[in-house]
Amino acid sequence: MKLHQGLLKIDKLGLLHPEWQFVKYGRDLTDLKKIKAYAGWTIRTMAVTGGQYKNIYANWLLRSQVIKKVNHFQRQLKGRGLFVVYPSWRWSIGGTLLIEKNRQTVEAVKGSIVDLARHGVNECCYVFKKGKIETITGKKILTRKILNNLQPAIRGLNKGNYYLEWAVSTQGKFIFYRLNDLKSEAKLLLSKYG
Repeated sequence: MKLHQGLLKIDKLGLLHPEWQFVKYGRDLTDLKKIKAYAGWTIRTMAVTGGQYKNIYANWLLRSQVIKKVNHFQRQLKGRGLFVVYPSWRWSIGGTLLIEKNRQTVEAVKGSIVDLARHGVNECCYVFKKGKIETITGKKILTRKILNNLQPAIRGLNKGNYYLEWAVSTQGKFIFYRLNDLKSEAKLLLSKYG
């Protein structure tokens, strides 16, 4: 599963996510003034048509910089890029949700994390079987509200094996921001660690 396919699936399932726009050029953006962005704006490469994917991104940009930066990235990708633009955030807590057919595993850490699967150490781990918590290891840092926000993803993706990343912003907003199928995620891990 490609990054853009995961984001589209998050959207299709109606899961909570940042208010994002998918664009090729800065002129394709709709009115950014209507979207609240307390920590600036993020731009990420979603896909590259006819070429190899290249992860180009910028975080915490001023609104006035977004259009110019999208166009700059598009020049770097020779007109073949597709980008996602959304409000940046800072995390109070973040984590991952591993959905397998017979169980779900939630890992989390307080504060800002970058890619919990490939970096960092989790502070807690919850394992669910048949919708009930089977084990909890580490600190009990997940609230009932966070666990409830994870449930729509578990119900919507229960027929496959998926890996989701989620966060709660310092403003208290819960979002899913990355989804991959487990096979593709495993390939990423193998290519990183060999």
